[in-house]
Amino acid sequence: MGLIELKNVDKGYSSGAEFTAVLTGLEMEAHKGEMVIIMGPSGSGKTTLMNILGGIDVPDAGSVVVDGEDIAGYDPVGLTAFRRNKVGFIFQFYNLVPTLTALENVELSLETISKDGKANSGRAEKYLRMVGLEDKMHNFPQELSGGQQQRVAIARALAKEPRIILADEPTGNLDGKREEAIMDLMKELQKEFGTTFFIVTHNSKLKKYADRVYELGNGVLTLNGA
Repeated sequence: MGLIELKNVDKGYSSGAEFTAVLTGLEMEAHKGEMVIIMGPSGSGKTTLMNILGGIDVPDAGSVVVDGEDIAGYDPVGLTAFRRNKVGFIFQFYNLVPTLTALENVELSLETISKDGKANSGRAEKYLRMVGLEDKMHNFPQELSGGQQQRVAIARALAKEPRIILADEPTGNLDGKREEAIMDLMKELQKEFGTTFFIVTHNSKLKKYADRVYELGNGVLTLNGA
């Protein structure tokens, strides 16, 4: 059994009397320490899939087994604990708090798992150094380049030391050189910590970084596009 297994997952949304199916009979698995890339055009259901993987949303049918437990049956309290303890998120637009420094942004993410301010500060510094921002810790987001802000977002996700990191178009706002640097960094961190990465993107150039590639279209997920 993999770290994560989705079995026969359905998800759709109702608007009045109209129902729109987004995911249909979806099957997927990933093992510890893999980088999984999920390809698909806008509107294909990538965000819905990520929300289900991250415990933000639950499927209408099917199972989402993580570490041997089906989180599809969790109540809101259980899903909150799952997100807090096992999942890190990297967003396309960084979602950094503009009035906080890079260090404070990472520290803020740790307050949900520890109230030890000194320990949190040390941990935040450790991961900012790891992503090469030891000289930018006290800079505000507007004082950082796009690539540097993305590295803060990566440090923020990693600092929780989660089993799983979900990244939504993590290089979508970067040029080719910065895109390669960010993906190389995530591969290094994947190998070092055994973290399982899920990256959703429409950028086919990122396939070369993946251990496993899925393509999502018309609500159906296909391994390696086969």
